[in-house]
Amino acid sequence: MAAETIIVQAPCNDCGRITDHEVLKIHRKTIRENDDDPEWYTTTYRMIECRGCHFICLERTNTSFEDQQGDPPKREYFPPPISRRKPDWLGDFVMNVPVSLDLPDLLDEVYSALHANNRRLAAMGARTLLDVAIVDSVGDIGGFGAKVQALESKGIIGKQQREYLEVALDAGSAAAHRGHCPTAQQLNNVMDIVESILHQIYVLPQAAAELKKSTPLRKKSVK
Repeated sequence: MAAETIIVQAPCNDCGRITDHEVLKIHRKTIRENDDDPEWYTTTYRMIECRGCHFICLERTNTSFEDQQGDPPKREYFPPPISRRKPDWLGDFVMNVPVSLDLPDLLDEVYSALHANNRRLAAMGARTLLDVAIVDSVGDIGGFGAKVQALESKGIIGKQQREYLEVALDAGSAAAHRGHCPTAQQLNNVMDIVESILHQIYVLPQAAAELKKSTPLRKKSVK
């Protein structure tokens, strides 16, 4: 007789939302001093698979003899829900970035920090990404303020983008120098800005050039 399929709801990092998951494997470990001891502590591990995209993760639930209030148990997921999908244009980014900058590897490290829920490290890495990309675009001409001003003066970013960029840089500085730990949502906002700037600097120029090359010229009207 086939085993019953267990379906649970859980966050999916690939789908970016709560989805139905199939439980693939369950393992429980209960700790107590002896068989008669009323105090016990159980950790339940479940390997679950999203029924939409088939992304697999591990769910961990801790319960104890004290959990008698009817509250749902706290669940942890590995990788945690803060994880962020890499952008669709990552391949073009890798092709267009100078090899000497090592920016793709640095970006991978930032995503790894996100997956591990190391938010301070991710924020500091995001700041480093921006610094390297800005120096590559305008040169090492001083502090962040001067560099961002140069980006705007060269027309690489607009005034509003400059304001967003300054906010993202300050979040990274706060993590590095003031012990600030951004929330998951704040960190996602930082990554929105970082990805937008990287896309603006390294992906859009090449995409626009290829589009211009493939667009037929307008025929001159005959008078």
